[in-house]
Amino acid sequence: MESDKLSDESRSKRDAILVAARTLFAKKGYEETTIADIAREANIAVGTVYLYFRNKRDVYIGVAIDIEEMIAATFRDPELLKLPFVQIPRAIVDGIFRVSREHMNLISFLQVDMQTSEEMSQHKHTNEHITCSLAKIFQGAIERGELAPFNTEMYSQILSLLGDNIMYQCFAVEKGEREELYHTYFLEVVERLFFGPSLRDGQANYSKDG
Repeated sequence: MESDKLSDESRSKRDAILVAARTLFAKKGYEETTIADIAREANIAVGTVYLYFRNKRDVYIGVAIDIEEMIAATFRDPELLKLPFVQIPRAIVDGIFRVSREHMNLISFLQVDMQTSEEMSQHKHTNEHITCSLAKIFQGAIERGELAPFNTEMYSQILSLLGDNIMYQCFAVEKGEREELYHTYFLEVVERLFFGPSLRDGQANYSKDG
């Protein structure tokens, strides 16, 4: 029980650091934000930050992973699994845009360059959360007979990559000025992907096993 309490406290402090970093990176930018600024915003000692992160770059990666986890969480919503698949594409696209809009000033983190094997491993782990959640939704539709079998893992991976790039262009580059247009056409692409003749008529390009 004591170890669980310590673990909860550690997670709470780490989360507080990331929340503070997100706030400051969005307000001041990465270059202008210091570890001391982050500690002050989180109401903790500077040394405490270094217990969880080696340097500011490490905090930056933590924030990037955090943003991706928020997107992944939208696909784990139990209510999403209850929807008929005809409603799923809009729910997915709406969820991605909602999270991205709420964190518009941090969407550039989706394009962060993972430089070390540890950073790449963290990114891969988070990306797997997204793709596995999407694949579960698609597999459920297949089992209910709403879609013909297809390679759910690859479709999920491709949609995740496409979504990241669209969100980056829409919010990081264009600052949401053409959000409605991007939303409309991203949804159209996803709906065409799943409701086009190949999957609707049981003529998928890939088998379930790839």
